[in-house]
Amino acid sequence: MTSASLSEGIDRTPPRGWAALMLYAMNLSILRLSSFTLGVFLPFIAAELGLTPLQAGLLQGVWWLTAAATVMPFGVWMSRFRPGPLTLASMLLSAPFLLMQGLAGSFIALFAARFFAVLFHALALSARPMIFQQWAAPRQYALINAVGLSQHSALLAAAVSGSALLISAIGWRSAYSIQAAMLLALAVAWLLVARQGKAPLPDIKASLGGQPSSPLAALRKYPQAWLIAIVMFALAAVWTGVITFLPTLLLEERGIAVALGGPILGFLYYGLAPGALAGGWVNRKLRDRRVLLAGPAALNSLLALGITLTANAYLLAALIAALGLVWVAVAAIEMLPFELDGIRPREVSAVNALIVMHAGLGFAAGPMIVGFVAEQAHSLQTGLIAMAAASAVGVAAGLMYPVSRPKSADAAN
Repeated sequence: MTSASLSEGIDRTPPRGWAALMLYAMNLSILRLSSFTLGVFLPFIAAELGLTPLQAGLLQGVWWLTAAATVMPFGVWMSRFRPGPLTLASMLLSAPFLLMQGLAGSFIALFAARFFAVLFHALALSARPMIFQQWAAPRQYALINAVGLSQHSALLAAAVSGSALLISAIGWRSAYSIQAAMLLALAVAWLLVARQGKAPLPDIKASLGGQPSSPLAALRKYPQAWLIAIVMFALAAVWTGVITFLPTLLLEERGIAVALGGPILGFLYYGLAPGALAGGWVNRKLRDRRVLLAGPAALNSLLALGITLTANAYLLAALIAALGLVWVAVAAIEMLPFELDGIRPREVSAVNALIVMHAGLGFAAGPMIVGFVAEQAHSLQTGLIAMAAASAVGVAAGLMYPVSRPKSADAAN
C-alpha cells in the first residue's frame, strides 16, 4: 500500500481532523519557543549564569542536535505505532523538563534540561507524517501545513515581541513555568480531540501491513530527498543564527536595547503569520521544484547578510520581515516527500525523518557557527557573516532537484 492509496478515500479533511492537526502544530510551536525565544532570553540568562558566546551557541545547538540525532531512529522505530498516543506521551514527558529550564542554576543544568525536553519532543516529531495520513485529505496536506505555519508564526510573533517585557515583569525563570503549563493544557486538549476512534482512518496501524521492514531503503530509492534535506539545513541555520544572536548584536554594537530589539526581531513573524497561508498556493503554482527550493535558499543567504550589515532600524525591520516571508515556501517544501512516486507510509516517515534531521542540524549549526567564529574573531558580526555565507549550500542543492513534480502529485491536487 502506497502513501497515496492509504488516504485515497478521504476527499476532504473533517473539522475534527483540522482541530487535531492544529493542536499538533501548536505542540511543535510550544516546544520550539525554548529555541526561538532564546535570543531574547539570552542577555538575561547570560548575565545571571555567566555564559560565554560559545556556551550560548551550545544551549541553542543542543536543542537541534538532539532532535537531529533522534528523529531518524525514532521515525523508523515509532512509525509502527499509532501516532496519537505517541504524541500525547511526548507532551507529558517533555513538560517537566520545560519547567526544569527555569530552575537551572548553571550552564550544565540548563543544558541537561534542554537536552531531555527535546529528546522526548522528538517522539512527536517522528509521528508527524502518520498524523497527516490519519487525519487529513492528501490534496490538503500543503494547505493544512501552511495554516499550521501561520498559527505558529502568530504565536512566535507574540512571544518574541513580548518576551523582554514578560521577563522584566516576572523573570526568565517564571516564563519557562508558563511554557510548561501551556504544554500540559495542550495535552488535555489533545486527549479530548485526537481520539483514535474518531479519525477518518482510525486503524492506521492495521493499514500498515505489507510495508517494508526497513523503510530506510527509501533514502536510496529517493535520492532527491537528500537535496530537500540540504535546503532545509541552510534555511534553518540562518533562522537560529539570527534569532539567537541578533538581539545581543543590536545591544552591544548598535546600542539598541533588548526591549526594542525583541519587537524588531518579531518582524520575522509579523509578515509570516498571514503570509504562510499562501503556502498551499505556492505548492500548486511553483511546478518547477528547483525554483521552490533554490529561490528561498538564495534569498535566505542574501537577506541574512543584509541583516547583519544593516544599522538602520527601519531597513533592518524590513529585511527581517522579508527573511520571515521566505519561509512561506517551507509549508510546501515540507510536503514534498508525500508526492514522491510510489512512496509508502513508513517510507514517508523515513524521508521526513531525514529532512527533519537536516533541519535540526541546521538549527544547531547556525548559532554554533556564529558562536565559534565570534569567539575567534571577537566579533558577533563576523560570526553572523560566516553563517550567512555557509548557508549558500542550499542554493546548489535546490538547483540539482528534478524540475517538475510527478503526475501523481498533480492528480492529488
